[in-house]
Amino acid sequence: MHLLADLLLTDDWKTALAKVAFATNEARPDLRIDRRTVSNLDQSYGSSRRFDCRDVARRLKHDADHLDLAWLMLAANPRNPVVTAGFLDRLEDVVVKWADGEGIDTCLLNHNAMRRLERWLKIRDGMTSQHIDFFHATSDAGWKETKRIAEIAEKAEKNHAETPAEEARRLAGITKPDSADASEPMVPATVVIPANAEKLAEPYKSLAGKALPLVMTPELAPLRTALRAEFPHAHAAVDMMMIDLREGEPLAWRPFLLLGDPGCGKSRLVRRLCEHLGAKLRRYDGAASADNAFGGTPKRWSTASPSFPTLVVAQTKSANPVVMIDEIDKAGGNGWNGSLGNALMPFLERETARNYPDVGLDLEVDLSRLSYAATANDVTSLPAPLRDRMRVIRVPTPGVDHLPMLTASILRDVAADRGVDVEWMEPLAPDELEVVARAWRGGDMSVRKLQKIVSATVTARDEFASRH
Repeated sequence: MHLLADLLLTDDWKTALAKVAFATNEARPDLRIDRRTVSNLDQSYGSSRRFDCRDVARRLKHDADHLDLAWLMLAANPRNPVVTAGFLDRLEDVVVKWADGEGIDTCLLNHNAMRRLERWLKIRDGMTSQHIDFFHATSDAGWKETKRIAEIAEKAEKNHAETPAEEARRLAGITKPDSADASEPMVPATVVIPANAEKLAEPYKSLAGKALPLVMTPELAPLRTALRAEFPHAHAAVDMMMIDLREGEPLAWRPFLLLGDPGCGKSRLVRRLCEHLGAKLRRYDGAASADNAFGGTPKRWSTASPSFPTLVVAQTKSANPVVMIDEIDKAGGNGWNGSLGNALMPFLERETARNYPDVGLDLEVDLSRLSYAATANDVTSLPAPLRDRMRVIRVPTPGVDHLPMLTASILRDVAADRGVDVEWMEPLAPDELEVVARAWRGGDMSVRKLQKIVSATVTARDEFASRH
């Protein structure tokens, strides 16, 4: 197991120190992290200990094994996470890339190490903790205490004139009902097109100054269970797609790219995730893109149009819809007309998206609440800056072992396409499954091919039944 994943599963700082010191001494004996150094670190306390750990991390900054991250984990302080835990996004990427590069089944890793990493992230994002190190704070025993302390702090805050929740709503532009409608729940919403916008055509004119609703993240446990059942070959991918989601908060995730062979179910996986979340999804065809039209066309042209994300907001009447760029690796474009990759990058950074200068509307719009997903068969052709802005998640090709669960999921789609209640559609019988398996084996074992085989099998079964 990678050292960083092992550290996420470590329950106390002293044990973590021993592991990190051993690994560092093996890789970099010139740093002389010997028993005396370890003993001094163990006996030191507070800021002195953290300073020494950060100093070692600094000397390991460009280490290929990312030992600097291990020392930053030792230096992190859950009582001051904003200052000491800024490395967590990078830590997450390194652990995931390691697991993916090893070609191993990452389910156990995601269930355990990723669960611990999520606890680190919650503390970094503001969850109150009185522990002096992250390792104990995020252990199973320590987490119970951390949650108890956070609940006490939350109750205490409710006595203030403005609670953290109210402050968050105010800063996010969330609307509050008038006193006459006090029985109505507070509606999470935010303004996308400013009220001072002039000479806009519909549907953008009616959205100027209007607070559009934000889709909130539902309970995640049943959603995860359902997706893992539908995509038995992609459990690790499902977990990584959901890692940024927080129940009860506005739906948002770091941009990700699903990478896999043609027909392995990448686009369908994004679509089903959004359906379970209740998110508004719009697809952009990367293969058909040969310029920078994604970012909008200036008003001075007869074909003037807003950016695609602005168009999606207008279509969905939602401030945080999801944009999926399908087959982004097949996009063309260069020279004077620009490219999809260059047009897309400003939208992937929240700060630039918050004041995006939409040339089609000739004004700045707030597109910081949108979430982005992309699919690709290969990422080598993508610009490095674009790859760096997206979390790459591998989706493996399914095998015969996944056939029963995949066919059950595909049958639901077949029923929906035919306008039939899935309860009225019989599951495939064992002999039918065997026929499907024989037709699917060899060559292109893609989900797309399997969908065609299952649909043809159901059609043949129905035709046979109608004749007898």
